[in-house]
Amino acid sequence: MALVPGALALDTLSNGWKTALDFLDEPICLLDLDDRVMQANKTFFARMGCPPEDVIGQPVTRFFHPEGEEEPCPICRARLAQKDTVVTMEADDPRNHAGRSIQVRIGVIRDAQGNPSGIIQHIQDLSLIRAAENKYLDTQRQFRELFEASPDPQIIVNGDGFIEQANAQCFGVFGYRNIELIGESVEILIPEALRDRHVGLRQMFTDAPNPRAMGCGELCCRRKDGTTLPVEVSLTPISANNEVSVCAVIRDISERKQAERELQRLASFPELSPTPIIEVTLTGEITYANSAANESFVRLQVLGSEHPALLNLNEMIDKVRQSDRAVLRSVEVGAMVYEQQFSYVPENKVVRIYSWDITEIRDMADEMEYFATHDSLTGLVNRSEFDRRINQLIDQSWRENREHALCYIDLDQFKIINDKCGHNAGDELLRQLGWLLQEKIRDTDTLARLGGDEFGLLLTGCSVDKAREIAEQIRKTIAEHRFVWESNVFTVGASIGLVPVTRHSGGVKDLMSAADTACYVAKDTGRDRVHVYQQDDYELGRHIKNIEWAHRLQQALSEDQFCLYKQSIRSTQNPSDERYELLVRMVEEDGSHCSPGAFIPAAERFNLIKNVDKWVINEAFRLISTGCLNTHEISINLSGDSLGDTDMINYVVNKIEEYRIDPCGLIFEITETAMITNLANAQKFMSMMHDVGCRFALDDFGSGVSSFTYLQNLHVDYLKIDGDLIRNSVVNKINASMIKAINDIGHAMGIKTVAEFVEDEVIYKKMVEIGIDYVQGYHINHPTMVEK
Repeated sequence: MALVPGALALDTLSNGWKTALDFLDEPICLLDLDDRVMQANKTFFARMGCPPEDVIGQPVTRFFHPEGEEEPCPICRARLAQKDTVVTMEADDPRNHAGRSIQVRIGVIRDAQGNPSGIIQHIQDLSLIRAAENKYLDTQRQFRELFEASPDPQIIVNGDGFIEQANAQCFGVFGYRNIELIGESVEILIPEALRDRHVGLRQMFTDAPNPRAMGCGELCCRRKDGTTLPVEVSLTPISANNEVSVCAVIRDISERKQAERELQRLASFPELSPTPIIEVTLTGEITYANSAANESFVRLQVLGSEHPALLNLNEMIDKVRQSDRAVLRSVEVGAMVYEQQFSYVPENKVVRIYSWDITEIRDMADEMEYFATHDSLTGLVNRSEFDRRINQLIDQSWRENREHALCYIDLDQFKIINDKCGHNAGDELLRQLGWLLQEKIRDTDTLARLGGDEFGLLLTGCSVDKAREIAEQIRKTIAEHRFVWESNVFTVGASIGLVPVTRHSGGVKDLMSAADTACYVAKDTGRDRVHVYQQDDYELGRHIKNIEWAHRLQQALSEDQFCLYKQSIRSTQNPSDERYELLVRMVEEDGSHCSPGAFIPAAERFNLIKNVDKWVINEAFRLISTGCLNTHEISINLSGDSLGDTDMINYVVNKIEEYRIDPCGLIFEITETAMITNLANAQKFMSMMHDVGCRFALDDFGSGVSSFTYLQNLHVDYLKIDGDLIRNSVVNKINASMIKAINDIGHAMGIKTVAEFVEDEVIYKKMVEIGIDYVQGYHINHPTMVEK
């Protein structure tokens, strides 16, 4: 909290800083290290109810704890700790004498050497913040209430013609409860003879969605009981998720039609009409206005054709005379919106104007349009609106050859907050970050919540270099934000992918895919950083390659495009004692077999490795049960992710029972790195599977992180010594000594040893000389495919 420079003396403030602090509506004071008030703003003195001369130099506790305190309150303890922090005290806290909930920020001022020289205390009234949050929630509730409180039936229909929402008023008019209509085709409300025609009209509207005001012709609707009724419909297009839906407000005009017939019968009594009616001559002179018109349009007779209700009157008169039907328009009169119908009465050579108040309907449509384009949690632009604005910038790039920038922002460690404090805390952090980031961008830029903990940022007219600077500022702002929830303080980072928007960028999907990929690269290379998309970027290419492998993996898993190879593990003491390690391969489209080194990294990166493990286990057990594997022992590799999956234990046990496999012949191989990374899960997994009867081998032992301490707490039956040590053991005495040490200690612990990468007779004899129990490698045999 850097309200005052660190090198500023405690007993003085520049006039500029004093003026700046005095403008704040929240109390701020500057204290020395003995808690005495050295300076404060006007708000502080006003809250204390004392003039500056009675406050300066006095202990601050005198004003906050006038009756003293038995032990320091949280705020006092924070000052004594001399650390930047935020303390919240609720109104009902007996140690809080402010009488309301407050949040106090403590900032430490340091001299040029970094030593504390004073304290800044900033007090915020939480009631104002909470009131703003409640107001936002009220707005959401009002929207839902507006839809249900509409006096007319309302439905929202998607682009395929199916009803997505319907209010309760539909029952009174159509006889359908709203839940009966949701999911039905809108043609359920159209008489059967008109349904085919309505489908075409609906498609025309979807192709060219323009608002249709109430009163544009009379329609006929069908009730649940099969009867029909005349209606008028107001249509408002709503763009969401790249699709056009329509909000239809349906007004039952049965009574109005009856009233019109009655008015026709009583044509000589227009004063009875509740609808404002005005008649004007072809030159714009008012010849008649009924009582409703004079009540609705104040000073109509005084202003004449200058009145807002008669805006552009001569133009409307020309239109209606040239048309063979009534002409409609909307007009604003003060805060009200009216829909007007202009009709030419040739026998009297006058134009008759009917006006209907549609203010409530217009406001409701505006509300619905807002919520269709904005995120309900943060109030930021939502994904569909964000895509629309990207399209606008792409078009602008083509027209004006301008450069813009798109940022894809993904929060790091956000899941920790949800897991520890619940989704309410996570939602609050997203709201805070939305407000915080909105203040950091220009009015011409667009910040959107794309979903979950992901945000999008469009920077208009911005070069890549400038966009990188802004993205770094955004990243730093997020990293420096301290989120407080129920005495817990959290920080999160952000990985940001940045891509330029030019005339060569392609469409929205291309840009979002590039930005998303760049964001993943930022995560893969360390998180909390900005990565700019470049087509020749090595890391980007590696990530795209992994994505391609992940797609091929998913296809291979769904279509069973894998096979198993086996390689012998032979005893040095009894060569007839032979077992196999099973190795997985992917079957390519041309029938070739792809080694696991190509696709396993992608499987681990995209959480597919457990599915691969399960395929191997199921296929191995099936081959054993059918006699395709003629051995009493097999080794199966298991990933680190599977060690942490409690479902994997149940899966293995169920497969053992399904295929009636002897668990004593199963050896699961786990790499040393995976075991140490998931030590607690490994201990649990290995212990439970040992109880079933399975055994375990620790693969790649001696690769650099070995510790025999782990072996004392794990159920390890075999140590597979790292192949790099084995390969060079003949010419490298250090390697040979390490192998001997591992072998001796393993035997002392009752663990058998296996040498990998035994590629020739010389290495084989060296392993026999050292006393290794089993050998594996090309000298013994090459892997061969297991025939099904």
